[in-house]
Amino acid sequence: MTGNEPHAAPRHAVAGTGIDVDAIARAVDHALTKRPTRPRRDVIDTGTDELIGHLRTLMAVEDYGYDQEGRGGVRALFRVAYRNLDLAVRPDGATSDAVAFTYWRMIASLTAAFRDLYVALPGEPAP
Repeated sequence: MTGNEPHAAPRHAVAGTGIDVDAIARAVDHALTKRPTRPRRDVIDTGTDELIGHLRTLMAVEDYGYDQEGRGGVRALFRVAYRNLDLAVRPDGATSDAVAFTYWRMIASLTAAFRDLYVALPGEPAP
């Protein structure tokens, strides 16, 4: 891996920080793929759980500069992610399949945004 491929991990990720950018890209792509019909609920729920794990891992990286001047977009991204990870808004067994599907895709979009922040980090991030 040269670091120039689509969704490529930065060199520090390849060196062993434990963040598998390729697995994240596959999970995001799976959720955001256009389909003629909605997948079964178990596929949605499994994909959602996987993406939540990836999102939490990416959010734990402390080098995004959210506390720096001019990084309000990063702070807003964190606020939206925390709001969507709140158990009160997460789908459960009583939630319709359509709402669960929409939530899966929202989490995929948030995960993709954090992945993009992560791969753009210079140097060695602190996981």
